[in-house]
Amino acid sequence: MKRTMSYALLLGAAVAVGTGVAVAKRSGSTPSEPQASSNFNTAYSAPSGRRSRFADHFLAEFDTNHDGKVTHDEFNRTLAHEFATATKGGGTMSPDQFASLHLKDLPAQAAEEFHRIDWNGDGKIGADEYLAAEREQFEALDRDGTGVISCGSSRGRAASDSSDTSSSSHGSRSGSRGAGARGRSSMCFSDDLNKDGQVTRAEFDRITQQQFAAAAKGGSLGAEQFYQLRASQSRAISARVFQRLDKDNDGKLTLQEFAASQERLFSRLDKNNDGVVAADELASSRRSRVASSN
Repeated sequence: MKRTMSYALLLGAAVAVGTGVAVAKRSGSTPSEPQASSNFNTAYSAPSGRRSRFADHFLAEFDTNHDGKVTHDEFNRTLAHEFATATKGGGTMSPDQFASLHLKDLPAQAAEEFHRIDWNGDGKIGADEYLAAEREQFEALDRDGTGVISCGSSRGRAASDSSDTSSSSHGSRSGSRGAGARGRSSMCFSDDLNKDGQVTRAEFDRITQQQFAAAAKGGSLGAEQFYQLRASQSRAISARVFQRLDKDNDGKLTLQEFAASQERLFSRLDKNNDGVVAADELASSRRSRVASSN
């Protein structure tokens, strides 16, 4: 199985609501290399002169014939394979199966993040270390430096929701964002304490400190405690994204519902609408320049 994106669940970020496509009518063939995750919902900043990490991960997952571009057929077949694998060949996906998609790579991702956050190398994460790492994500979303993240943009909420799945399992921004780091949608859902449509730095810090205190023992997080914290965040994000994708509210996802947000992502990347996402389209994509807002 090819190693795909590091974050996130579902958690960068394709919209969790989007135009449905007849994905179920796709080709019956399988990808040349089975894929395991459609978590491209996390966006990456693109260093000048180099292909972005988002582009690299997108091609790694969907370019099954390794020709440097992704056709709609490759994209559909990869998603169909992922759906079939998660459901064990069933016709619908349960909330637990959906959450499991984003948990399968989490142990390795959380371990990597743990060692990054544990800057003094003592094998545990203190409150200051944890808060500093979490604040990186807040600062990435607070682009104008006002200390406030607006929750009013429907585009921002949608873009982040999908990876809020991914979210829950993938890293970004050259490693600064961790396996369970929350994006805009997740922050707005849990951190907007006074429900005024925005998250202030004070609200964010308060919730982050509460999360740390609930998970930590003896004033610090061990590796297992850190993993359990990230897993809990991943499941919560997956549950919210699942509800958005479950258009008929029957408690399960069809292939078409599962693939709808990813189809919207493909449509946005395919700028000339020729059914192929080429390298130049990935390079020019805004998603390759903007930090994830999940």
